[in-house]
Amino acid sequence: MALKWLRDNLRHLKFVLWGVVIVFVLLVFVDWGSGRPGGGRSEAAVKIGNREIGEQEFIEQVRRLQELYERQLGDNWDQFKNQVNLGEQAVQQLVERQLMLDEAKEAGLVASEAEVRERILSMAAFTDSSGQFVGQESYKRVLRANRTSPREFEAQLHEEFLLEKLRTMMVEGIWVSDTEVDDSIRQEREQASVKAVQLRYERYLSEISVSEASAREYFDKHQEDFHRDEERVIRYLVIETNKLRHLLEVDQADLEAYYEEHKGEFREEEQVQASHVLIRLSPGASSEEAATAKFKADQVAKLAQGGADFGELARVHSDDPGSKDNGGDLGWFGRGQMVKEFAEAVFGAKPGDLVGPVKSQFGYHIIKVVGYRPDRVRPLDEVIEDVRFQYLESHAASEAEVRAGVLAKRVTNEGPDSDEAWQLIADEDEAVVLNESPPFGAGETIPGTGSDPAFTQRIFEADEGAVGGPRLIPRGWIVWQLKEIRPEGLPDFESAKAEVEQNLRRDRAMTLAHERGMVLAEAWRGGSDIAVLAQENNTSVVDVQAHRRGAAFGALGVMPALDTAVFDAEVGDVVGPVTLTERGVVLAGIEQLTLVNASEIEGDRGAKRRQLMGEKADQLMSAIINERRRETSVTVNTQLVAQFAPKG
Repeated sequence: MALKWLRDNLRHLKFVLWGVVIVFVLLVFVDWGSGRPGGGRSEAAVKIGNREIGEQEFIEQVRRLQELYERQLGDNWDQFKNQVNLGEQAVQQLVERQLMLDEAKEAGLVASEAEVRERILSMAAFTDSSGQFVGQESYKRVLRANRTSPREFEAQLHEEFLLEKLRTMMVEGIWVSDTEVDDSIRQEREQASVKAVQLRYERYLSEISVSEASAREYFDKHQEDFHRDEERVIRYLVIETNKLRHLLEVDQADLEAYYEEHKGEFREEEQVQASHVLIRLSPGASSEEAATAKFKADQVAKLAQGGADFGELARVHSDDPGSKDNGGDLGWFGRGQMVKEFAEAVFGAKPGDLVGPVKSQFGYHIIKVVGYRPDRVRPLDEVIEDVRFQYLESHAASEAEVRAGVLAKRVTNEGPDSDEAWQLIADEDEAVVLNESPPFGAGETIPGTGSDPAFTQRIFEADEGAVGGPRLIPRGWIVWQLKEIRPEGLPDFESAKAEVEQNLRRDRAMTLAHERGMVLAEAWRGGSDIAVLAQENNTSVVDVQAHRRGAAFGALGVMPALDTAVFDAEVGDVVGPVTLTERGVVLAGIEQLTLVNASEIEGDRGAKRRQLMGEKADQLMSAIINERRRETSVTVNTQLVAQFAPKG
């Protein structure tokens, strides 16, 4: 759970070094004289081509990383610090930085002394209260306190200019079409809520019969579909963890014991409910833009303090598209879910308070604190279903492994060699299902078993009839047998007959699914209860809320064709049946649509284009770095780096 939280909440910590300016002033000079005291030897921590990174530079990079995590995570850092390898991350960043500098120099980019001087004069650490340079002696004294010299510091600034210019050059060389921009805006801002029903073709296979004549005709018309490299087919028994979880029994005492043992997992940190109005200010805004944003934020704050409807203020003035339509409501959240400035402001206030403007990396926030919930451990009766799920999940996994071991011994001893014999074994346990893979080639993923190249390799090393397992797959544990080896080439009809019949039955079942879908759609449009219709068709209704283009339709998965149909429809429409290749058909009733109009898209195009250009530049730079890494020798002092690995 902790690692998942870390992944979810650190997605904005994108350590592409041109976006994180690694300058001593930004991360060191905020605390005068914070450099490490004492001397000591400095051996190479990393060697990148002919460039050596010393121990001290490596340690400083580790420290900057740690400070960045601490600022972003606040109190949560203590929870995650033993899961983050600062040493390896520091090495990766130092290598990437040097490779980017090499790219900048090869591109002919230069930074002038005048640019370096101007940057120094813009830093608060080197200017007095009147904005004038503090003088050479004070300048040198600050640098000495931070274990560097004017020469080293200015060389660092020089490199930063090169990285910034490389970034600018990359972005300016990117082309993003209007179609890409518009599609991205729609994907980000449009939403649909639907009820969806899928009719999988498999449920109609039992209604399909295939004659030999029709199979031969199908084979003659589709011979190119049956030309193959060497392929293999396995049949396998799956002890499905999900199914087993529903079969296992659990009593109240077990749940209570599990809850007591895992009580910490049900702790809920203090939370605040708040609404806000965001006056956005981009990081690179000019002083004039900053003053304008601050003035607007002050005016909105005055209106709020004067009793104006806060929700209406958010709807009219807020630049946060995720909350403005809801009156600025952010819901309930903990300290670690918001940026530090915002969190400190709201957690330092009480319900009913108006706070701000508060400045953060996003701009100015005017905040209304709505509610507060203290830190607590949620009681058992409140989390009983979560406890039940977690208890059964853990016990089902171990029970599945045990049952798989028993099955493996049995099939090894009994040697079942037919589908019927394997099916009889499966029928003895409700949690066991017999599957047969479609033909697969060397290096391919075996459908239904997850991505596991080593498993495929094991199958291609086995002889026909070989038995293996137990083996863990995403669905549970399996015991398998290599049922068939199919040689390369175009098989004759008799050799391909089973596959031909399977394909023909699938195609006919797809057609039948579409026909049934047409009937269902007509009844749904006529006012029939979709829940009843779904039950009559042996399927279920999937309720999908706040769906965005390109996202999964709940348990049904990603369906681009359905996306197109849904967002081209109107509220109240029933779309479909939409054909899903080799899956069946799906229908959807549109309950809610949030669409952007042409004027909104036009207004957002500039910012979105710049964002996409930046993202494409990042992708291009990543590709260049990867190519340079393949061509550049990198040697790491693993003994030194290991000192900064997670403990425990």
